[in-house]
Formats: sequence, C-alpha cells, structure tokens
Amino acid sequence: MKLTFANADLVRLVADATEKWPNGCMPLWDEETGAGFWIVGDQGVYLMHNGNRPEGDKAVVAYARECNPDTLSFDEWWQSKRASFGGDDGADFIEPEAIINAASEGCDVEMLFSDDSMTITVVRP
Repeated sequence: MKLTFANADLVRLVADATEKWPNGCMPLWDEETGAGFWIVGDQGVYLMHNGNRPEGDKAVVAYARECNPDTLSFDEWWQSKRASFGGDDGADFIEPEAIINAASEGCDVEMLFSDDSMTITVVRP
C-alpha cells in the first residue's frame, strides 16, 4: 500500500519542527531518538515531528492523501489505514533528512508499506 504526503503539508510540518526541536524532543516508546518525525497510524495515517511543544499546543500533522479522515469517508480512510499500517494504532521514527529535503525541494513523499517494511521515496515534481 502506498501513501502520499503533499509538499505543502511537509513544508508546514518542517517549519513547525525546526521551531520546536531546539526546545527538546519527545521520546518514542520511552526511547530518546533525537530530532525526527513519526509516522503515526491511528485516526488516519499522518506524519508529525517529535519536537516539544507548549502545554495545550495542538500537534502539526501531515495526513497521507489516501488516509485522511478530514477529507475521506470513514470506510475509505479506514481501509487505507488497515492496508498500510494495520488495524492497531502505533508510531515509528523516521530520520529527518528525507522529509526536510523533500519539503525544501518542492517534492512530495511516498511511503510504500509491505508486511514487514516501509520504503520512503521523494517524488520530484
């Protein structure tokens, strides 16, 4: 299953990340990872950064086009979520370089999910 993240959303996400990372980074599953992004599967599938944010600040996220509960019916996004990320909620760490480079170069990001791996591809316009 392939998921696509639009450049405009990545630009907004990276801008917020670079503002928040100097304040520290949140651990993922009690593991300190340093600055980066998380691919999250729960109510849809989205990217978010792990920078600390002030109490009550809403996280900036970039939804996958194919798995966005704000733009798709429940059945559409839920089917895509299960096909890509599985039925359980979860998150995985992504090193920041690919997302930052895609955002700065005007590219989208595609993530291809298989049973045991995820491949990230920067898609040039």
